[in-house]
Amino acid sequence: MPDFLTLTGSVDLRQPAGLPSDALLTVTLEDISRADAPAVTLAQTQTTLHGQQAPIGFSLVYPGPAVQPGATYAARARLTLGDQLLYTTTEQNLVDALNPAPVTLVMDAVSAASQPPKPDASLTDTYWKLTEVNGQPIMVVDGMREPNLVLQSQESRFAGSGGVNRLMGGYTLDGDSLTFSNAASTMMAGPPDAMAQEQVIAQALPSVRGFAIAGDQLTLLGDAGEPVFKAVAVAMQ
Repeated sequence: MPDFLTLTGSVDLRQPAGLPSDALLTVTLEDISRADAPAVTLAQTQTTLHGQQAPIGFSLVYPGPAVQPGATYAARARLTLGDQLLYTTTEQNLVDALNPAPVTLVMDAVSAASQPPKPDASLTDTYWKLTEVNGQPIMVVDGMREPNLVLQSQESRFAGSGGVNRLMGGYTLDGDSLTFSNAASTMMAGPPDAMAQEQVIAQALPSVRGFAIAGDQLTLLGDAGEPVFKAVAVAMQ
């Protein structure tokens, strides 16, 4: 029995697609002999793609003496981006671990519906990028700031930008009820399109009466529960 054996092969996608350059490919060789117990990992290799696209070759080295005669082994692959699973093998890929032959592992895309839900972002102390006002998309004008809001928890103050000028003021939070007050802004001039959009944003703030958060998505609501603003939480750099 050799001290080490090597399983080689490639990982491909069932449906061709572009892959993120910083995604992580993990290939695992497992003992799946016991149906009533979790698989036991014999070996694993991980590779950051760095721009590679499918098919992607792999080489998995494992100790020969660890292979149990009569055991059942299978290889699997998964592609992740951070904590998000993008692709995974869905079929059983059996391997003769004592006499490994090259294998092709085919991955299927994992739908967003099967992903664990994102935890709800905090309303306060979160940078909210404004994406919609009164049902209309908010645009980022070239050379201008992106419209945003940050509700500061310590002093019940808000700060942000309408795209040209800085916005500031106070807010009152009571359960799911939210109102803005004493809104003010700096007085800089900007491109006409940016100024017009900023005026709509400033005029809409006083009509907010509540909010709802789902994951990293925020909706600021009006009197009748209609969306006034929509926003997305953005990680601060």
